[in-house]
This record gives sequence, C-alpha cells and structure tokens, in this order.
Amino acid sequence: MAFPRIKILNRLNSPLVVVTALAIWLGLPAAQLSAQETSSLDAVLAQLKSTSEASTNSTLKSLGAELAAKANLLGTSVSSNATTHSELTGALQSLLGGKSPDAVAAFQKLSAAKLTPQQMALAKQVGHVGSAYLVEKDLGSLDGSQSEVAQIVSSLRKGNVTAALPAIKKVSQNAGLTPEQKSLLTAMAEKLAPGASKAGEALGNGLKSIPGMGN
Repeated sequence: MAFPRIKILNRLNSPLVVVTALAIWLGLPAAQLSAQETSSLDAVLAQLKSTSEASTNSTLKSLGAELAAKANLLGTSVSSNATTHSELTGALQSLLGGKSPDAVAAFQKLSAAKLTPQQMALAKQVGHVGSAYLVEKDLGSLDGSQSEVAQIVSSLRKGNVTAALPAIKKVSQNAGLTPEQKSLLTAMAEKLAPGASKAGEALGNGLKSIPGMGN
C-alpha cells in the first residue's frame, strides 16, 4: 500500500530528521544530540532572537539572527561536551548582559577549545559574528566613526579579522569614546593583535594613546 504523500513530507520536516542530518554532517551519533538538549542555552538563544528582532538597527537585527542560528548549531554539536556548551552559554549571556569585554574573551576561549574540525569552524564563526554584533551594538552610533565601525563589522562578519585592525585603530582615536567603548576596543585588540604581528603592535600603541587605555 502506498503511503500518503503528506505523511512522508511531514516526516521529512520533523525535528528528528533535522537532528539526524546534522549529526551525520558532524560525525556524531544522532541519539547523542537529541538526548542532551540544554534549556539554559535555549533560553539565551530565545532572548537573543527576541532582542535582535526588536532592534530598529537593521544590521544588528541581521547579525543577531545569524549569531543565534550559528550558536544553535554549535550548541547542538557540542551537547556532549559540558565545558564547551557552558562556555558558549556564558559567552552569549555576557553579550546580552552588557558585558562586552567578557563576551569577547569568552568567544576567544571558545575558539581555543579542543573540538572537531567542523565544530571548530562553527566556534570561529560564532566568535566572529558575535564580535561583529558587539561592535555594532556598542559603537554603531559613535559620531565621527560610522564608516570605520561599518568596516569593522563587515570584516569580522566575514572572518577577516586582520582587515578590521586599521579601522579599530582609527576608532580608538575618537575623542568621544565612553569608558565602556574603550574597554570593548581593548578587548578586541587583545583578541586580534596576537595574530596580526606589527599591525597588532600598532593598534596597541593607538589604544594606549587614549587616556585611561594604557597600562
């Protein structure tokens, strides 16, 4: 007897099929993924989505949606890794709680975790998009630096962190920066400069030239 087409389509669209497909792509057992859902991460992702959707900033809204999608994939793929799963949740909580420097540091730590190649790629994407989100949220309305902020956001979103350095250095020289914005720039510099050699050193000098930024 032939099965009704509608029932087949419903089965293909079921969460179990989606989870199984993701598991195959990541090389993980499907049962492992579906059995270890974490409500705390789900709650944070829901908050991120609602916050982003409510924003009048189209760039921030788009970044929030992208970050939520990538973080959800990463959270599912590391569901058996309690440490990494907790670090991901903590990074997003810091992002939503206005603790931008802590979020940047958490994203950096997440990218340094021992993960599979696929998970590492996702972790880096989450870190890049998350950092772009923070820059847009905290610096998007900074007078006199709109084009530089846009360049930073665009570069980070693409994963091209080196290209963001010149713009970060220029923004760091804006006299209108608040202490919170300076803290974010310092955290960004510490994240990007280690792999940027001389560009990173130049950025560090630029930041230290601002009162309160040097050690």
